[in-house]
Amino acid sequence: MRFLIISDIHSNLEALASVFLDLHNNSEEIDRVLILGDIVGYGVNPNECCAIVRFLKNGESLLKKEIQTDIQKTDIDNTDKKNIIDYIYSLGNKAVIIAGNHDQRVIGQLNTVMAYAAGISINWTKKVIHEDNIRFLNSLWLKKKLWRFGIELVHSTSVCPQDYKYVMNSTTLNYGLLHSKITFAGHTHKPAAYLYTKQERDVSASIFIPKDQLDKKLMLAERASAERLESFDVSLNPGQRYYINPGSVGQPRDGIPMASYMIYDTFGKKVFLEKAEYNTAAVKTKVLEAALPFDLANRIVNGI
Repeated sequence: MRFLIISDIHSNLEALASVFLDLHNNSEEIDRVLILGDIVGYGVNPNECCAIVRFLKNGESLLKKEIQTDIQKTDIDNTDKKNIIDYIYSLGNKAVIIAGNHDQRVIGQLNTVMAYAAGISINWTKKVIHEDNIRFLNSLWLKKKLWRFGIELVHSTSVCPQDYKYVMNSTTLNYGLLHSKITFAGHTHKPAAYLYTKQERDVSASIFIPKDQLDKKLMLAERASAERLESFDVSLNPGQRYYINPGSVGQPRDGIPMASYMIYDTFGKKVFLEKAEYNTAAVKTKVLEAALPFDLANRIVNGI
């Protein structure tokens, strides 16, 4: 089984499309799609991104024409557009999706304080999002388990998922707080992976952040062991549990302005970190034209 794991799309249509183009160009065969929340917020294409995600979850035939129209609007080569659309169609009815804090805020289910730019983007999204997409976001759970594979999906943590705690380093979690063999989570917009054992935390597990971009609050042991690996093995031995973050599709903050995603191969017991290029300058222009904060536009091209 090959899982595509994506998170924090944040209404960035071009970034989301680039993931499917990358998968097509690499001839990747995906069996299931795991989406870890924050489909909307920050960006200017919440309805288009919701339409694609809804199709991945439900395979709704009525959305095919809508998706085709949405992709045609992007600044992408026509041949690539066809390949993107075809690849999206191949994944219909294959997704498991949970909600993120921005999704919850847009539908009025969360009232926590947000940063200034984030709050403006939420209010903007509320004005433009369609009713069918509001119903869709309302239908999403805060966490999901795939019992057969020992996988749990959360946006931040499985304990009080509605709190949306930032897991920025290995001190935030411990073995007892991870309820499945593998917990996939997003929220920080930084790819990372931690291995926990019953005896002690193994900080030699992969941290997919270049050393010059490491969070200053990381443990010294983590800084010393950090490597920017593109893939790592998932052994799933007794007494081991993983916490894995694929980073952000639509607004990365690891210093790499590309759409970030992961592939988990259960047969090979391996997780791959991937990055897809797209026209960040065009997306920056769209954000500014929508009169959203400059910071949100600038993050697209800088990846921070």
